[in-house]
Amino acid sequence: MSVTALGPIWDPRIRTLLLLTVLTIPMVTWIAALGNPLLYFQSGLPPGQALYSLSKLAGLYAIVLLWLQVLYGVGKNIRPGRDDRRPWSFNAHRLLGISTLAAVLMHFLFFFSAVSVRTNNLPLNLLVPDLGNGFYAAAVSLGWFALVGMLLVAMSGLLRSKTKGGWIWVHRFSFLVIALGLVHAQLVGSEAQANHWFYLTLFFGGTVLAALMWRMRAGHG
Repeated sequence: MSVTALGPIWDPRIRTLLLLTVLTIPMVTWIAALGNPLLYFQSGLPPGQALYSLSKLAGLYAIVLLWLQVLYGVGKNIRPGRDDRRPWSFNAHRLLGISTLAAVLMHFLFFFSAVSVRTNNLPLNLLVPDLGNGFYAAAVSLGWFALVGMLLVAMSGLLRSKTKGGWIWVHRFSFLVIALGLVHAQLVGSEAQANHWFYLTLFFGGTVLAALMWRMRAGHG
């Protein structure tokens, strides 16, 4: 199938509809798992439960936004034709990147705050990876590596636009970041363990891999 054959996908109205549809997935998944989210902000629940819930929502959005960001980045040179009036936009890529980083940071900060409230201690152990203290700690550590990788990717994107150098190679860590994020979510996220999210995980990973292979085949590297 040629890229030109997919031209309708680049129609602004279709792209907007697809984007809005994709952005409802985390909220629908979150509500389906929690039931009535307002109940988590009432008294009688374990300390920090509302923060845990918000952390899960931010994490789901982080995964979806990261997927969109990586796909958009890979698709920089994949457009339906030279007559396309809506070329790839660096500003859109940057806005997606900022949104993704914000969701990742909110996911971590909500989780850090929830653990702090639940234990009545500052969980400084969450600031470093812990791969040798059981399955759960190792799975959480994958999220730590994804967070650090996301910060490096964001920093490389900023430096790449301002200075010369090999920052593009650091920026391509985004592929590793999304892989770590997907595995982390599947291992520790109760919402992410729902059957439909498992298939979405396969879809997210498969579409990124397909887009990457498509771009390499097109000779864009």
